Amino acid sequence: MKEMRNMMKEYLGNNYSSNHLRNFCLYWMRALKGSGDEWRQKNDLDCLYFEGDLRADTLMSAWAPVRWVAECLNKEYGMKFYKQAKYKKDTDYYLKLLAEDRDAYLPPKHELTILLDRFLELAELRCNYILLPDRQMNPARYISVIDGKELWLYDEVPVTLYHIFDEKWFGKYFKNNIDAVTWVKREGLECGFENGIIDKEHVIPLIKGLPAGEAKELTEEAEIKEALEYMICFLETRQSAFEK
Repeated sequence: MKEMRNMMKEYLGNNYSSNHLRNFCLYWMRALKGSGDEWRQKNDLDCLYFEGDLRADTLMSAWAPVRWVAECLNKEYGMKFYKQAKYKKDTDYYLKLLAEDRDAYLPPKHELTILLDRFLELAELRCNYILLPDRQMNPARYISVIDGKELWLYDEVPVTLYHIFDEKWFGKYFKNNIDAVTWVKREGLECGFENGIIDKEHVIPLIKGLPAGEAKELTEEAEIKEALEYMICFLETRQSAFEK
């Protein structure tokens, strides 16, 4: 069995712990202090896993599910969470809340917290990072403008896999559909398709009732649970493949 490098552990050094939410909060507080290609090459986990290659990308956003779970479990208090607080003196305000007193906002025995912890544990690892065909696809996977309409995609995997076959969407980063299929196989993303059939009709949706080609902000507990289970299964499958 191969022993994989954990770039989060290397990046945080002595500040790394088994509290994976805290790890991500500390990582964001440090990594978001700079900008530009050179900074990203040395401070973004995706680039660190690919030796500074700017085509690197995070497969599944860690922040989006953190926010979904935190806001869902604190709904009665009307709390909103931001990676960078725009209306606070300290832009790290919410990250510090979660890093310093996680259990106050995410009850440790709640099912969503347990699932989120497992997801974040995997999200640190190589299985959550991919190499894109074009670096411009990176920001487009989080938010895209299609036919003049701004669409939030949250780095959700099904919508990415579905639209690599559409020229207006991510298909423009590939020579043709055959090239897109080759990329899926190269990156070990076959588990996102039913029966291993790599086309848009066989993309497995994130949750029931949501078309594979659409992304959605998740607010309901049942939907968040289903999405986390999908994400965990996907990353566990990739991790197993890397460890062989």
